[in-house]
Amino acid sequence: MPREPKKVILFDVYQTLTDIDINDENKKRNQANAWEHLAKSFGEYGVKIKSAELIELNKNQQENFYIGKDKKIQHHNFCKILGKILNNNFGVELPEEKVCSLIYEYHKIARGYARLYPDVAETLARLKEKYILAVASYTQGCFTKSELIELGIEKFFSYFVYTSDIGFHKASPKFYEQCLEVTGEKAENCVMVGDNYDVDILIPQKLGLKTVWVKNPLTAHQYTHLFEQEPKDMINLAEFAKLPEVIERIFN
Repeated sequence: MPREPKKVILFDVYQTLTDIDINDENKKRNQANAWEHLAKSFGEYGVKIKSAELIELNKNQQENFYIGKDKKIQHHNFCKILGKILNNNFGVELPEEKVCSLIYEYHKIARGYARLYPDVAETLARLKEKYILAVASYTQGCFTKSELIELGIEKFFSYFVYTSDIGFHKASPKFYEQCLEVTGEKAENCVMVGDNYDVDILIPQKLGLKTVWVKNPLTAHQYTHLFEQEPKDMINLAEFAKLPEVIERIFN
């Protein structure tokens, strides 16, 4: 007897579920402080390096990774790159977990702050009672994994798909093909929820996924040129608690 298909909800993370500092000036300052902290943390392993030198090594490793690749489609893995920097330049070989830990401490400074938007935890809890929830995020998995735990919402998700781990941006259909493979469900049984109208809505729709656009006032202005009128299946970020009703309507 064939199993009944499960309904899956895929979630973008940043500016959909969690708020981080996206102010350009703050980001520049925070990232500079984060690189300084990361460089100093290498001292624990006998490595003395200035932040500017570390930034340059990282830049070179990224350039090597993207040789023959399209930066708009493919995505590097910071954990692997930092591991190569330590090993190739300083003869230091660390377990992946330790490298991820270093990167997470870097990220906590670089992000400025991280906090859940109102009603996110409560809404995820409601949705988990009826659906399979999955993360589908443009990010470095090495720090987002820990961040979801820090924010107390990792427990709601059954699957985690990060662009850095599969090597493709959300602008590539291959990202969403991987989401379907990981969850084991067909496109018509999945809905993607996110604030990035171009890659959270238009790309998955091409593969047959259902979608819900989360209209975040901080990011929505970037996408107004992509539609003549707002899509039917959308919610304002301030009304996130209404998402279960929208999902129910979409699947029925």
